[in-house]
Amino acid sequence: MSSDTLLMVFARAPRLGQVKTRLVPALGEQGALAVHQRLLDRTLTEAAAFPGPARLMLDRPDQALARRAATLNLSVGYQEGADLGERMARALAAGLADYPRALLVGCDCPVLDQAYLALAQERLERGRVVLGASEDGGFVLVGGRDAAVWRADRFARVRLGGGYALADTLVALNDESGVEVLPPLWDVDRPEDVRRARNLGVLP
Repeated sequence: MSSDTLLMVFARAPRLGQVKTRLVPALGEQGALAVHQRLLDRTLTEAAAFPGPARLMLDRPDQALARRAATLNLSVGYQEGADLGERMARALAAGLADYPRALLVGCDCPVLDQAYLALAQERLERGRVVLGASEDGGFVLVGGRDAAVWRADRFARVRLGGGYALADTLVALNDESGVEVLPPLWDVDRPEDVRRARNLGVLP
């Protein structure tokens, strides 16, 4: 696949009590933090194997993560915007100002791999937007090849973080042609997802 595609990993810097909060009742704050850190490191390792440029996009500076990114030859950027939707749209628009194609992923999907990223790039050869569906109704990947699509308010009416995120995003993109949806993967949000990831050996 093309090396002209920028892969961005959106992540929250690890902070006790501020990440994977839906897991806290079952795992405690330390357990939830450990899950976040393990999934983030796995995603960064996958990003390092991507054939194109890869960038860690953090919500705040974190020296340890910046050093880890450097050892993997990833650049580091920072999310900008009032909410998650605006931050994603701005990141995609900025990435597409520098590269012909851009993909954005979170760090919660334990089965995201090079084959899926390659499929996303392949779909962008015929479409302007690609969305990687999630089994829970959200999405694990979003990408495009036209910066003009990604207005800062593109996700303004999207209920991110819930079961309507993908459907809402498709509505938000209904003025655009060439929207491609990839087969669903799954991410780790609930205790049962943790068990599923442990069964695959992704989490200890």
